[in-house]
Amino acid sequence: MDFTPNLAEIWTLYAVGTIMIGARVFVRTKLVGIQGYRADDYLVWLTWMVYTNVCVIAHVFIVKAQGKHTSLLTSEQRRTMPLKEQELWIYGSKIFLVGFYSYAAIVWSLKVNMLFFYKRVVRGLWVEKFVQPAMGFVLASAVAVILTFTLTCRPFHKLWQVYPDPGWLCEPQNKATFYTVLVLNIATDLCILLIPIPVVLSMQASIVRKLGLILLFSLGIFCILAAILRVVLIFAVNQQGVSAMWSMREDFVAIFVGQAPMVYPILRRQFWQGNYGDVTGLSDGKRSGGYEHHQMSVFSSRKPRDPYSITQIGATVIDKSENQEEIIKEPGARASPNKDQGRNGIMIKQTYDVEYEDNTHHGRRD
Repeated sequence: MDFTPNLAEIWTLYAVGTIMIGARVFVRTKLVGIQGYRADDYLVWLTWMVYTNVCVIAHVFIVKAQGKHTSLLTSEQRRTMPLKEQELWIYGSKIFLVGFYSYAAIVWSLKVNMLFFYKRVVRGLWVEKFVQPAMGFVLASAVAVILTFTLTCRPFHKLWQVYPDPGWLCEPQNKATFYTVLVLNIATDLCILLIPIPVVLSMQASIVRKLGLILLFSLGIFCILAAILRVVLIFAVNQQGVSAMWSMREDFVAIFVGQAPMVYPILRRQFWQGNYGDVTGLSDGKRSGGYEHHQMSVFSSRKPRDPYSITQIGATVIDKSENQEEIIKEPGARASPNKDQGRNGIMIKQTYDVEYEDNTHHGRRD
């Protein structure tokens, strides 16, 4: 069997996934500087290292173990297999198990990463209260996945036992584990998807802009489809021999989708025109129409405010506060540079005419 196409696909997906993670790091560093990093900015490096490990494992599994694991054996094949030949199947099964744990680590770390990101996106909005429970659910489901795979077959070493046949629960690719993982995978993805959507639907913006944001925040649907497709092809269509490849594809989809909202600013002209060289935020952390302007380098010792908001991702990429007022800023709002305004003692370097949901917010011109 020629495994070259599979190897080429593995490393091509790895290259694209690495580029996406690198782009995310570049955008975040340009926006907030190293001092402005949050937990997910460090977590993504761990995800990348595990992803690298997964690709190496997949390469070894295909080249050294020839893609063999005991889930592919019938009872008759187990009974008649010579002891010397069993060694390769045992080795392949052990590699498969390491690959499964790595797969789960990638997928669930990306879920946590996305929730940290959404925590910034919806900060101060009514949906913020759902982020922490969602985080707890994701972490609990991660523990459940690991425990399910570890405890389903006892003793654990039977997962790579060839003969006597240990039973279907002791196959590395058993339905009990894979269906449990699928259900928890879908449930957590849906939970994460539902956090930003209500905010987008209620914002005062054009239909086109709303649809764009909904699409951006709904990319997780592709993760759900990839997870379903993986299990269906393994068990319903009986493509168990290429299950490792479908795990790699799902990992890639999760990485691509997880980074897409955060690298979106790189597609905007303002990003390359240097408008992100400054970090802008509210000096008192409260919602107001004024913005305090800070000149800050990437390696500044001062920790900047995080610029991410729903507006930052899809509505406007010039202003960098995390206010709900920004979220409802319509296209065509007129910028008024070089004019100073004040509110509560805050000096404004740039102001924008925006529409407010709360009519009690009014700027005061000096």
